[in-house]
Amino acid sequence: MPEELIEVEDIPTPEGHIVTERTSNDYGRRWDTLVEICQNQTNIAGIVIDAIRGGLVVDLGVHAFLPRSEVDGRRPAGDLTKLIGETVEVKVLEADRDSNRLVVSQRKVVDEQRKAQREATMASLERGEIVDGVVRRITDFGAFVDIGGVDGLLHVSDMAWERVEHPSSVVTVGQQLQVKILKIENNGDRISLGLKQLEDDPWTVARNEVREGDVIEVTILRLTDFGAVAQVRQGVEGVIPTRELGQRRPSGDEATPASKLEPGQTVTVKVTEFRARERRLTLSIKQAAREQERSELREFQKRQQQENAPLTLGDMFGDVFSKLQNRE
Repeated sequence: MPEELIEVEDIPTPEGHIVTERTSNDYGRRWDTLVEICQNQTNIAGIVIDAIRGGLVVDLGVHAFLPRSEVDGRRPAGDLTKLIGETVEVKVLEADRDSNRLVVSQRKVVDEQRKAQREATMASLERGEIVDGVVRRITDFGAFVDIGGVDGLLHVSDMAWERVEHPSSVVTVGQQLQVKILKIENNGDRISLGLKQLEDDPWTVARNEVREGDVIEVTILRLTDFGAVAQVRQGVEGVIPTRELGQRRPSGDEATPASKLEPGQTVTVKVTEFRARERRLTLSIKQAAREQERSELREFQKRQQQENAPLTLGDMFGDVFSKLQNRE
């Protein structure tokens, strides 16, 4: 019976060398296969068996070195020992049996997969389509959302109909959500997404609910140099100009001075101007107060008329007539 050969494998790494021994008559054929895979740039799967400072050791039948820079770029940087035991798909970058050098890349496999997925996604995307996505990154001006291998920008102005101070108040990294495709430009290199467009425009809804001349309650959102901004409905804001914040009393004091308003406060206003298409809504506390005074005056005059009306026989003898009818 022929004696089995003992192959010594010496893997060069940034930390030195990993030396292992294998007893196998198929060892040489395994190297030949890996060299062919490297030449053809086909993929091969292996198991991560160790983590070293420079990367990972992957068992492909022969121990291969996977540099940290060639690990899947989508994974957060950190402790590589968490990957031990995982099966990874890699490409062989170098396969030199004479020097026992076998270097592989997982990143190239992932990049190819993402490219293929991107091409398939781009072929099916249409403007106005609603798609599923995952928030990958948040910036001051919006969030980048993965919609199937393709990243689109969800701008802060398209996150909600109401004012958004920062994108992080609406979405979080890793959040799954549906978005609407607003624009596809530069052959897909620039895709604009919308979140608020999944809901009805609140200004269109408000047009059917609010009319000029209505007296309504609103919530003060913020004070400005030109007056105050108030929320009329979710996503619909109106302006109360400084001159409309309050009216002068005979004493000269203002009924509702701006200094007494604060965010979150509920006030009664009159709608003096409403242009839904222009998203322009002007409100007045002063005119609402006048409307209230007129209403109270009309109610007072109505009571006065009732009190001063001449008495009728029914008013004077109504009880007597009722008793007589009951006796009959």
